Amino acid sequence: MSRRSAKTSNYYKSAFGTGNRKKSRKRGKSVWMLILDIFMLLLTVSLAAVTIAIAAVQYFDPSRLWVLPVLALGAPIIYILDIAVTLYWIIRWKWRHVIFAAVFVVLGTAYLHRYYKIDITRDYGTEYVERHFTKVITYNVANGDDSRLVEYVREKNPDIVCLQEFLTEPDNKWKALGDKYKSTVDGTSDFSCEIFTKYRILKSGEIDTLPRYNGIWADLKIGDDTLRVINVHLQSTSISTEDTQFIQHHEYIYDNERNNKFRNIVSKLADNNCKRAVQSRHIRSFIEASPYRVLVCGDFNDVPMSYTYRCMSEGLTDAFCDAGRGYSYTFDGYFKLLRIDYMLVDPDVEVISYEVDNGAEYSDHYPVMTRLKFNKQ
Repeated sequence: MSRRSAKTSNYYKSAFGTGNRKKSRKRGKSVWMLILDIFMLLLTVSLAAVTIAIAAVQYFDPSRLWVLPVLALGAPIIYILDIAVTLYWIIRWKWRHVIFAAVFVVLGTAYLHRYYKIDITRDYGTEYVERHFTKVITYNVANGDDSRLVEYVREKNPDIVCLQEFLTEPDNKWKALGDKYKSTVDGTSDFSCEIFTKYRILKSGEIDTLPRYNGIWADLKIGDDTLRVINVHLQSTSISTEDTQFIQHHEYIYDNERNNKFRNIVSKLADNNCKRAVQSRHIRSFIEASPYRVLVCGDFNDVPMSYTYRCMSEGLTDAFCDAGRGYSYTFDGYFKLLRIDYMLVDPDVEVISYEVDNGAEYSDHYPVMTRLKFNKQ
């Protein structure tokens, strides 16, 4: 380039500010990236604190922590956000931040199997020979009002059926199971738990330390063995339909009442966490006193990262963790995030299959079905 051309080029750059505009854009972009980095760093630290809290709350009585256990409801979302911020720092090539964020991804992964189960070895097209296994259903039937429920149970043909929120009226439709199943129904009218089974019932009763009929048990003769089936329905969250609409859609409430509504919902959740903690300790004592292997079924009304779940499942196998697949939810609400219905068995009972029938829309819960194999002790 000639000197005259260079001078002309410099003149135009000086006259029209092309170089300055580029520098200005770069500075503007750098400022916005700096602001985004600061925001993401604050988010990373906040998520780290919440992840630690979620991992810790299951080991502490909710009455000592009050509102903190409510955080466990959002555990799956928090774990996803942990992964997201880690990926962000990888893209930004900030490796100290990556290492910090990855620590909490690993912490979340330690509990991931309670929510999401990866199983690439099982053949899900397998046809089961039912006579080789014991098929069990646990189901909160929401009063059992839907007339299709009895036919649903008959169609699935389980060996053991554990029902919660079962309205035990002497002449109700559930008597139609009587030709095939034995039952612990006593003819009283109450919201309760109930057990139907094809096996011989040796003995049955209530867990006296729980509210009326919210915890029952039956000793079943299965071959040469005896199994104690425990069916429970723990303290409800007491969240109304209006509360659920507010949580999911912020409907049915004026703006100036939102804060009060939110505090009221959190208070209900916290108070009932404390009640379930007490109930779970009573059930734990009952499990430990059993002379036989146990199968614990029911609606715990609590999530897998809760004190209630840890207390109930200690020393037992969660059927989902053993034989589930993908993400499992058992409650039709809260954005379909909650697994609050469980089957827990003795470790020497083999869990062959696990399924939640999300197509069964006869209640606000979904039925949980498993096949079990009782190996000789």
